[in-house]
Formats: sequence, C-alpha cells, structure tokens
Amino acid sequence: MQKFLQNLEKISLKVFTQLSGMEEKHFQTALGIELRKKKIDFMREAGLELFYDNHPIGLHELDFLVTPCLDLKEPIIIETKIGLSIDESSRQQLRNYLRSALKNDNSLIKKIKIGIVLNFKKTEIFIDDQKKKKASKDVQIEVWKYESKKFSQLY
Repeated sequence: MQKFLQNLEKISLKVFTQLSGMEEKHFQTALGIELRKKKIDFMREAGLELFYDNHPIGLHELDFLVTPCLDLKEPIIIETKIGLSIDESSRQQLRNYLRSALKNDNSLIKKIKIGIVLNFKKTEIFIDDQKKKKASKDVQIEVWKYESKKFSQLY
C-alpha cells in the first residue's frame, strides 16, 4: 500500500497546486484525471448501501472506489474533503462506509476493509506579492482499516 500512498500524495499535491480555492467536485474530477494518467483503476460515485442493524437504510455514492493496483491487494475507498484539516465528522463518515461495506451484496464492495480520507486544505497561504507559497500541509491523508469489528488508523 506504500507505493499507492506515495502516488496518491504526489498527484494530490499536483491537483492542489493548480486548483487551490476551488470546489470539492473540481478536485475530484482532477484527481480522477491524474489517477487515469497513472493507470490506477477506479470508479467514481459507486453506490454503497448503508446499514443499521443489518438492515439497509440508504444509499451513498463513494467519491472513489479504487480496485487492486500497484501494491493494493484489495479495493479501497477514497473520500475527498476540503477543509482546514481532517475533522472528526469526515473520519466518522468513512468509518460508517467501512462498516457498511461488508454488508453489501456487491462482491467488490464487500471486500473493502480500508478507506482513505484525503483532505485538500481549504485556503492557500501566500507571502509577498510574488505569491510564494508559505510552507504548510496542503494535503492530508489518513488511512483507516475496519477488521474484526474494530477500527485502526494505519497512516
């Protein structure tokens, strides 16, 4: 998974550099373009049934469902966000998706145990009139795993 994460971080920084200040949908589209360039197979807005007590209660569209590639052995979810940093509601959304994925009938979605929250910083900080970027964490990545009814943060 390390090779995949390195690629994701590089292309996310490239996207951020060109699109800082734009809407989330534009980041998602540009990220999809970069994933295709790297020949990383994915689906945008794949449907995921959400469950409560083993009963389906709704349908959500995942930002990205990435199929096994590079050093990924299983499919993963990528949820993109724009904010000052990754917040608890973004983490909770991903954890809910991971918990529900196992209960889905789709054979690919059922295999998902790992998800990523990818946050593009909401604002860009400049110094001088030359618009030199001040050093900051422009892209944040958190990796979560759900296994044996427990969550663990991998990265």
